[in-house]
Amino acid sequence: MEKRLGCRLFDRLGRSIKPTSKADILYPKALSIIDDIKKAKEELSAEDQRVSGELIVGASTIPGAYILPHLATVFKSLHPATSFEIRIADSSEIIDDVLNYDVLIGIVGTKTASKNLKFSPFVEDQLVLAAPISREAASVSLKTLVKLPFLSREKGSGTRTSMEKFWLKNGCKGQLNTVAVFGSNAAIKEAIKANLGVSILSRISISDDLECGKIKEIKIKGITMKRSFYIVTRKNRTLPNNYKVFLSSLLESAHAIVPGK
Repeated sequence: MEKRLGCRLFDRLGRSIKPTSKADILYPKALSIIDDIKKAKEELSAEDQRVSGELIVGASTIPGAYILPHLATVFKSLHPATSFEIRIADSSEIIDDVLNYDVLIGIVGTKTASKNLKFSPFVEDQLVLAAPISREAASVSLKTLVKLPFLSREKGSGTRTSMEKFWLKNGCKGQLNTVAVFGSNAAIKEAIKANLGVSILSRISISDDLECGKIKEIKIKGITMKRSFYIVTRKNRTLPNNYKVFLSSLLESAHAIVPGK
């Protein structure tokens, strides 16, 4: 210490030592530093126990509109000092936000190959052919489907990406007869009700409309389309305690969420 400060702090007097005047100046400051370190440790320990503050969560349309509101309500009832901001965008945008450190947790309908991101399975959903109630057919073949007026989500949508992957995987021939492209599931549902066309949508997103008889489901013969939602986080990002607790809550609740319920 004397070497670093460039001054003498103690006079060595045989077998005893005496503090110098400079040591008298340093002593209370040293006590203050030690006290600050102790307080910092206590605050860090308290942070590990505290679940409070704002949680900013990114989500694609389906989880953002139909899953997260309920989960946020349950979480806030357990931790009243928390608040939420749910940022809804296409899956690709949310993934970019997590990658660029703009949000800490995202829930998306597709995953990408990235060594910097972790995708944890969250909820399984089913894609179904949604149609106006005026359509009498209970089922259609793929050959018939490509002839129907089709309503599509925009590029980057998790629903559209999942549908296109399914289309390629099953070797479906012919392009869909797309009559309109919409930026949200809500807009597509209203267009279906107005008899503009049919669309392939998440069962979670139309469960209430199916139950109320505002939209009908038409089976696609021999076809079942399923897709998963994922919780995406950055691998090297340390989460604050409130985020860690919320992430744990999401993972625990995943098995209890049933599509359409």
